Amino acid sequence: MDHALALLAGNPEIALFLALAVGHAVGAIRFGPFQLGGICGTLIAALVIGQAGVRLDDDVRNVAFALFIFALGFTGGPQFFANVAKEWRIGLLSLVEVFVLLALLAIAVPLLRLDPGTAAGLLAGAATESAVIGTASEAVAHLSTDPEQTRVLQSHIVTAYSVTYLFGLISIVLFTSQLAPWLLRENLRESAQRLWQKLGGQDDRPDGQLDALPRIVSRVLRVDAAQEGKTVIDVERGVAMGVTIRRILREGETLKPAPDDILRAGDIVLAVGRRDAMVAFARRFGAQRWAQRSAAMPRSPPNLTT
Repeated sequence: MDHALALLAGNPEIALFLALAVGHAVGAIRFGPFQLGGICGTLIAALVIGQAGVRLDDDVRNVAFALFIFALGFTGGPQFFANVAKEWRIGLLSLVEVFVLLALLAIAVPLLRLDPGTAAGLLAGAATESAVIGTASEAVAHLSTDPEQTRVLQSHIVTAYSVTYLFGLISIVLFTSQLAPWLLRENLRESAQRLWQKLGGQDDRPDGQLDALPRIVSRVLRVDAAQEGKTVIDVERGVAMGVTIRRILREGETLKPAPDDILRAGDIVLAVGRRDAMVAFARRFGAQRWAQRSAAMPRSPPNLTT
């Protein structure tokens, strides 16, 4: 055991990737209706492995944290602004959460006599908002304190965050799955079923029967001059949540398109989507249809999950 601890302390890169591997394995374990997930599992694994005296270089820590924040904003940003623009109640709920957390923190700080580091970590963990750690650490570094006191306060941020993150995560799960549906008088199972049908899903039938006309269909279409120069995402947005272009045949080569790829006249595209949306989508390409299947194109519609 002593040899293993010395190995981890002397080789922090091993501890780093070990925490990632163990954390994702722990996060995949389901405890009844709860599942910690990779982020929370990695946090717990890092707390345990860190007891071996492992210390990462500050540059590695800062770069890793910056990458985490970038990935979080990159994946969640577009959906956030799109949803807020369509549903104002989501933006209002965000403001309510901010004011409630700040109010609770304003009560807890004098009542429990928390130092600035612990208070910031409490806010970050309670809101499960990791970005607060970086902001609070920078703010503490600019306080008029000696370097040792600054280091202690920054360590308190991480400690308080680690302790409260798990409780904050469980609270959010309980609120969204139990309390919020009760407040909104909404049945989650029925809401999920309505959304599934809206997106083109089919109801499960105990007798195993299926509709004679499938709801999800595919068409092979030729790009004409009217669609030339448009991007794949622009063409798809013409029928919102309806059709996607899965393959493009161009000069004998089959391509898997990116959203910003530009279509050219003469391209052959494989489109997959709901039957009702496909009618409007195919009409955009005019009367020209590529009726003869090419050997370079897939002989069956591609898996929608790939």
